[in-house]
Amino acid sequence: MKRAIAIAAMFALGGCSMLGPSALSGICTAHGFAIDIDFAAAGRHDCVIAPDGSVVVSVDHEPALVEGINPSPWFAFRVTSETARNLVTTLDYTDYTHRYRPFVSTDGARWTVLPDSAVQLNEGKTRARISFDIKPGVTWVAGQPLSPARDNLDWTRRALMGAGFTEVEYGRSLEGRPLIGFVGGGGIDAVVAITRQHPPETTGQEAFRGFVERLVGRSDTKALTFRGRHRIILAPMPNPDGVDGGHWRLNAGGMDLNRDWGGFTQPETRALSGWIREQAGSRRVVSMMDFHSTDRTVIYAPPLDAPSPTIGFLPALKETFDRVLPAPPEWTYSHNPDGGTSKGWALEVLKAPGITVELWDHISPQEARALGAAAADALIEHFAK
Repeated sequence: MKRAIAIAAMFALGGCSMLGPSALSGICTAHGFAIDIDFAAAGRHDCVIAPDGSVVVSVDHEPALVEGINPSPWFAFRVTSETARNLVTTLDYTDYTHRYRPFVSTDGARWTVLPDSAVQLNEGKTRARISFDIKPGVTWVAGQPLSPARDNLDWTRRALMGAGFTEVEYGRSLEGRPLIGFVGGGGIDAVVAITRQHPPETTGQEAFRGFVERLVGRSDTKALTFRGRHRIILAPMPNPDGVDGGHWRLNAGGMDLNRDWGGFTQPETRALSGWIREQAGSRRVVSMMDFHSTDRTVIYAPPLDAPSPTIGFLPALKETFDRVLPAPPEWTYSHNPDGGTSKGWALEVLKAPGITVELWDHISPQEARALGAAAADALIEHFAK
């Protein structure tokens, strides 16, 4: 990884235009370029380079303890090339199907989505042939703009700076990474928001960011009243192993964490659920929102007659979405106490309306943040009366 970073820096500084043969290394190397996965949130790949210089990259899922739900065929790899070229790459999903639009970047920070014309799928959508031009040096290719674990943690730190929040290490992941949360306020009620239980779901993370920005950024009387009355409990990165390990949906233990809020077989869910209960204490939890991504924007909520003292927030939330969003989300109401979701756990244990907020994979960051901001506005307006 350090070698690839040094190569990228050399080109950015106008260094030599050719790489020596020994500078190229990765999971496959030929024809003056190499592909590697030596960075956080890289996919679980192998590859081969054909005699004509085209590439086949296997998109391998993580080992799962149980049969997968809503598979998320995540890909992320890096190309280091001696020369400019058109690179034709086939993503081989075996018996899974293509989900994410390819993005490319020359610095790992600024990303451009490839046009639909650059992607060709086979009949079963199990192989995606992508064609794109690269310059000498380093090019990243990923199913979404890369956002490793540190990214959302650093973003949250910046967003909460000066807002009276405390950063807490509430546990350790299966691989020993710190599990970080943020808590602010100490009123009579509480609100909880989390995201990135499922590693690639970064559009949900964008909605979480819009939610946090609006919740702590509003300075009107109602917002001040709300923050004075509510403890705000935030978990921006509950699955750092899965995110940095390039997993599709699971943690390092092969478990979908959003099916483990009941059995609590994994240290991540045990630690997070315990910390939420500790921080809530005897407070009434008015809502717990869990931000995700899927093939459309949809809200999964408990039934409107569910036994929660704050179930009346759901119609207020829907009214806000319908009023302020150009394309309001769909709604689905159900409750499965044995489903192992954070949504179900919130209703059963906290007596709060647990809400799974799903953002479309291809929604723009601006639209995702607008939805998150609208959710925060709904909370403030409903509970700061």
